[in-house]
Amino acid sequence: MTAALLLGSSLISGAASGIGRATATAFAKHGSPLIALLDKNEALLKTTVSNLRQEFPTTEFLPVSYDAGSESSTVKAIEKATSAFGQLRHAVNNAGYPGPLGPSTEISTSEFQELLDVNLTGIWTAQREQIRHMLQQKPVSHEFSQDLGTIVNVSSMWGLAGTRSPPMAAYGASKYGIISITKSDVNEYAKRGIRINAVCPGFIETPIMKLGGPGIDSINEYGLNRTPMQ
Repeated sequence: MTAALLLGSSLISGAASGIGRATATAFAKHGSPLIALLDKNEALLKTTVSNLRQEFPTTEFLPVSYDAGSESSTVKAIEKATSAFGQLRHAVNNAGYPGPLGPSTEISTSEFQELLDVNLTGIWTAQREQIRHMLQQKPVSHEFSQDLGTIVNVSSMWGLAGTRSPPMAAYGASKYGIISITKSDVNEYAKRGIRINAVCPGFIETPIMKLGGPGIDSINEYGLNRTPMQ
């Protein structure tokens, strides 16, 4: 990343901690002057924004509390950010959680649906709204292209391959879906000036991982034993 790539406003969901907070920090370091941070944890979001404002006093940070599993909340959050900044050039859709860990026979339909509402439908809703806003704004001209904006969706390596211990069918399904909607929409909107990509992080110890329940310790151990650089 360079400052030249981060001109204009940015929006990051799941930004109060973990990958989202690290992304917000990196965006501020590399020149994004306006950054909206979205998260459900309002107290932690407030602390994160306060710390970022101290570290980057010339950057404008906008905290937005929202529920990624709610369509209306997601739509309102993105509208709030775009209205405040006047445009949206960069978006990172990172909100999500591990959900129930275990074999499919031990997961209820309601648990599975709740996970999809946040991890998959929430990302799709956010991307849809971001695309709608980007299509309405004035493009930034480059030598060979017209750039309306960029979107990055955070999937997972478990969206590419399943895991046996512990089994994570629900989580893997939600993250695989993110890859699919990314591929579909990039084919539709790349020619119109919107670049969309997905990243599939490996093992990263973040606070949200602890929401996975007791099985999360075995995941951490599994990941540590298979990570060459420690």
